[in-house]
Amino acid sequence: MTGIKEVKFTDNALEVQFINGTSITYEDCWLRDHCRCSTCYHADTFQRAQHILDIPESKIVDVNSTESQVVLTWDDKHQSRYDSDFLIKFDYNSFKEGQRLKPVLWHGKAVNKKIARIPVEAFLNSKEGTVKAFQSLLDYGVVLIEGVPPTLEATEKVCIALGGVQHTIFGGMWQFTSKAVHADTAYTNLPLATHNDNTYFTEAAGLQILHCIEHSEGTGGETVLVDGFYGASRLKADFPQDYDFLTTFELEAEYIEEGHHHKYSAPVIQIDSKSKDVKQIRFNVYDRAPMAFSSSSECRSYYRSLKHLARYYQDPENQWQFKLQPGIVMAMDNFRVLHGRTGFTGKRVLCGSYVARSDWLDKARSLRLIQ
Repeated sequence: MTGIKEVKFTDNALEVQFINGTSITYEDCWLRDHCRCSTCYHADTFQRAQHILDIPESKIVDVNSTESQVVLTWDDKHQSRYDSDFLIKFDYNSFKEGQRLKPVLWHGKAVNKKIARIPVEAFLNSKEGTVKAFQSLLDYGVVLIEGVPPTLEATEKVCIALGGVQHTIFGGMWQFTSKAVHADTAYTNLPLATHNDNTYFTEAAGLQILHCIEHSEGTGGETVLVDGFYGASRLKADFPQDYDFLTTFELEAEYIEEGHHHKYSAPVIQIDSKSKDVKQIRFNVYDRAPMAFSSSSECRSYYRSLKHLARYYQDPENQWQFKLQPGIVMAMDNFRVLHGRTGFTGKRVLCGSYVARSDWLDKARSLRLIQ
């Protein structure tokens, strides 16, 4: 517990000095909104009990404090109590820092020795295994679950444990070969350049899960991964003008097949408005829609910046290439990690699914790995 040293009330705000040296000022409107009494807050559901329009525009008339608590009395005779451990959470800098994801940037095959490889029984049946899996996703954007029977049903158990199967136009759980069932290059045996999936959706899938359950009478088909955040950091250092362009220009992506036409526009590199951290990469050279440009300068910036970024993603020195074998389920953060494959021959069967970002981050938050 972090104790309270002193409390001062001036100009409709409360300044609390804590024993550890932290000093935080709380506006009276914030304090009334954050009252945790049963009239104002449902502790059993962790939800506010009042509409914001019903919160009184009241004034503080009395302040009492101990080392562990502040008690306020308002001019409508309402009383609010705030524990010191609750109040100290809202130092702005530490509050925002605690919410930041802190990815470990990587490039090349060295990441192979860093990501978690977890036996499926440990992942499904132990908290330690689950924590390792989600920490690897948070740190590196990739985790490998090993010893999974090469079936759709066994793979689905892993997908559910990662947050739940997300249903899209491709289905929930899917299984495919190079025989085309959708208008997508993935359903061929051609090489695939590294890319993010679903750039044409309003919200791309959070995780992509892949399991190669069979590859017979052929060669090739190596998986290729690259850290999209690392590529963005290189672009920012080497070509800052192009980085700025790709964080603001809204590139249109689309997917068309009979009965479906998805389209969405967003920056290729999406950043947090305050921290300026990269929070998503939406890079897919195949799904780019035809576009009109406002000027010749904008058009040329579009092609120049995309090519500069693409060179980092296509550079073998930045890629990790490996062969997915039956029994190994790969999960990757589709907001961060780009994936591709080499061309192949023979019969190659993959299965897997998507997991929504909100769902896998919900799991990570429940494990107290993030706030």
